[in-house]
Amino acid sequence: MAGRVQSPLSLCSIACSETLRELLRRSVIGDPAPVLLVGEEGAGKHFVAQRLAAAILCDQPDPISGACGECASCRLLRSGSHYDLIDLEPPKGKKMIAVASVREQISGTLHTYPQVSRKRVYIISAVKADTLNEQGQNAILKPLEEHPDFIRFILLTEDANRLLPTILSRSRMVQLGRREEQDIRLILREMEFGEGETADLAVRYADGIPGQALAIAGDATFRDLRRQAFKLFICLPESTRTFCLTQGLSYLRDEKNRIATILRLFETFLRDLLLLKSGLSGTNLINGDLVSDLDAILKRVPNTDPARAAEIVQQTGQALARNVNFDHSIGRMLIGMRAFLSAETVPQGVFLCLEDQAF
Repeated sequence: MAGRVQSPLSLCSIACSETLRELLRRSVIGDPAPVLLVGEEGAGKHFVAQRLAAAILCDQPDPISGACGECASCRLLRSGSHYDLIDLEPPKGKKMIAVASVREQISGTLHTYPQVSRKRVYIISAVKADTLNEQGQNAILKPLEEHPDFIRFILLTEDANRLLPTILSRSRMVQLGRREEQDIRLILREMEFGEGETADLAVRYADGIPGQALAIAGDATFRDLRRQAFKLFICLPESTRTFCLTQGLSYLRDEKNRIATILRLFETFLRDLLLLKSGLSGTNLINGDLVSDLDAILKRVPNTDPARAAEIVQQTGQALARNVNFDHSIGRMLIGMRAFLSAETVPQGVFLCLEDQAF
């Protein structure tokens, strides 16, 4: 509707490319098949799902912007509660949705007619590998295939390959990729982080992931964490294995709850080191303020191998996501980073896993 003020529930409130927004519009007004939103952690899956649900439930949706923000349905959504929206996630303190909950909240309510809107929407989280196990996925198969016309499903996952092929075949997949810098800055402004050093740091480290940018901008201790992580990093090329397995491991064990952020910091240090080694100092470095220290590593160890060091950091993150032993994974990573950064000769497969090997 012309002249209508944009609602915070509208599709236009999603900071993304117009191509992605058009895919989302089609998911509202087109094919009623279940929508599968796929994106890494922090990509904004739940934020997008809420706006898709709002457009579906709205009494007078706009074909371009979605939810009007003014009708009874939109007012209920803004209040945080809507009779016709079922948001199925693991209970607080749990990692998995129980099969009984799937049956109770989906199969048990599937034929309940909408109370406020013309539709009912189910948002189902299958984000992590164990959020919705195979039994839980099997329990939603029949509802996905056979349900009243007023029912719509929105599924969320980080990796579509974790889902049963039968779920994928019934769903319309929408990939939530990484955002452009201007989109991340817009998201930060809307969340009142404004401009300046905090926003700049969040944009540089977010790597196009909205949730990561918001977490960094809202974390008053991030700068100190970065400083401590870099202090450990620059010690590695000239450290000993004993240092890695004592002081290095002890520090990362103390920061276990923030290990994902620290691994991301290590990746940015290694990226910048690789760019400097390749003579690309004019490139937009993430850690521009640390160039002199990174250059010092290159002068001491000209044959340093940041690319292989970055691989073991990435493999460690994947291993921890599979609940591999923390101390073993982190100790192995630190010793491996030390070896690659100090230009030691490392036989193939000693630290880096081949494709058919387990970590």
